Amino acid sequence: MKDYLFFPLALVLALAIVAAAALPGRDRLSCGSVSGAGTNYQTVTVSGDDLCRMEAAGQADIDLQRSNGSIQSTIITVGAGLLGDRPERNPHFRLAADLENVYAGSRIRVTVEARPGPESGATAFEVNYSAGQEGNSGWRAFDLQPDYQAYSFTWNVPERLIADQAVDYLAIRPVVPEKSRTVEIRSVKFDRLGASQ
Repeated sequence: MKDYLFFPLALVLALAIVAAAALPGRDRLSCGSVSGAGTNYQTVTVSGDDLCRMEAAGQADIDLQRSNGSIQSTIITVGAGLLGDRPERNPHFRLAADLENVYAGSRIRVTVEARPGPESGATAFEVNYSAGQEGNSGWRAFDLQPDYQAYSFTWNVPERLIADQAVDYLAIRPVVPEKSRTVEIRSVKFDRLGASQ
């Protein structure tokens, strides 16, 4: 090949490789609402890389813990008196429309696998399932053990009385008596137990 063809072609090829490697979102995780798409909706688990779906609302920090390129857990850090009672203004997972529709009028069990965070570890944490204007489960408190344990509660998700879809959230926060506290979450599981009782 002639030099006047080879060098421009090599330059174009090198630029194409650099551009492909630098494309935005190439290695970005698909984070957003929690969905049950592709499942039978009986059990939906959020773990591993799906933990990136947690949003740090309010004045809370979320720190994704990675190992070998994959998310293993998320650490929630909150200072005393910095969060209100509304679930959507606390660290939370937003549930997609498919789960909102399936869970409306159903009894569900929520299981959170958690432990105290590595620094300023909380001795307890709280969980709240919110169905928007239709109501919420209230903050359910659990005392933490030193290592990962599964903590569960059941709740009857109300029927939708408003034609528009509500926005469902699962909020999780450490109990913070003073200064700041952390809780580490390894997984969250939603089990649909049947119609509300």
